[in-house]
Amino acid sequence: MRSDLVVISWWSNCLGLACLHNLVRYTENREIYVVQVGKSAAAKQRFRDHLPLAVRELSYPAHLPAEHCKVMEAVARDLLCGCEGLWFFDHDAFVREDLEPWLTRMDRRLGRSACGLCHFEAADDVPSLTSPVFWLSPARLPQDLPSFEPIPYREIAVSRRPDLFRASADLRMPEKDTLVRVREFLAERDMTCRFSLQSFPRHDHLGGLYMFAGEMPPESLRDWVEGRVEKFTAFYKACPQEWIAAEDAVLLERLTEFQQVVSSGRQGGSRHHGKE
Repeated sequence: MRSDLVVISWWSNCLGLACLHNLVRYTENREIYVVQVGKSAAAKQRFRDHLPLAVRELSYPAHLPAEHCKVMEAVARDLLCGCEGLWFFDHDAFVREDLEPWLTRMDRRLGRSACGLCHFEAADDVPSLTSPVFWLSPARLPQDLPSFEPIPYREIAVSRRPDLFRASADLRMPEKDTLVRVREFLAERDMTCRFSLQSFPRHDHLGGLYMFAGEMPPESLRDWVEGRVEKFTAFYKACPQEWIAAEDAVLLERLTEFQQVVSSGRQGGSRHHGKE
């Protein structure tokens, strides 16, 4: 077995480019695929202009739902349905060292197994199975496999075009997250396994892009918002200028908006503290 790699590039061109360039740099002779969603046609073309030559783009119709679960399912059940193994990498996960030895070890392990889904060992308070990387075997998946959708599933316009729509700041966790039903189904058939994220090569995982697709979160999440803003500000400072020029202008405007709110909040807090 020699698993291929898949990245779903949603909205941000810079995140996807950073992820893919690092994957090309730190792997050898593997097929690397990207699917673009949440972007205008012009933004998709700007992204292609900076893609590594080794990366192949898969076409996903712009009118279809762009929720992460739907795109992953389309890749696994349709676009790459014959593949024996696929590693799905978050587009904001950046590998920082040679990935090939780890991938080779995992290929040996998974190739000897009947596993259809492999995900990292998550703590009880981290329900997501997909972040920052997980493995599927499309060729092994049963025909009666349940949908990848979370429960409840809500299709929202902001997933297709976050530059044109904006979500509310109401953050709600689903009863069952993406792929949980798939895991339960496969676990009953002894077709799941796990890997330790501590064994995974050195990497950074930015996280939080979806925050900029919505209104400002409530005050109770201020520390989290400040942390996300700081990380994204640092990320863009480190990006090549040609990537910045290819980025979605609305996303950069939203980042500036959040930076101003965070800065204003800090100044207000300082004044209040001074009065005390």
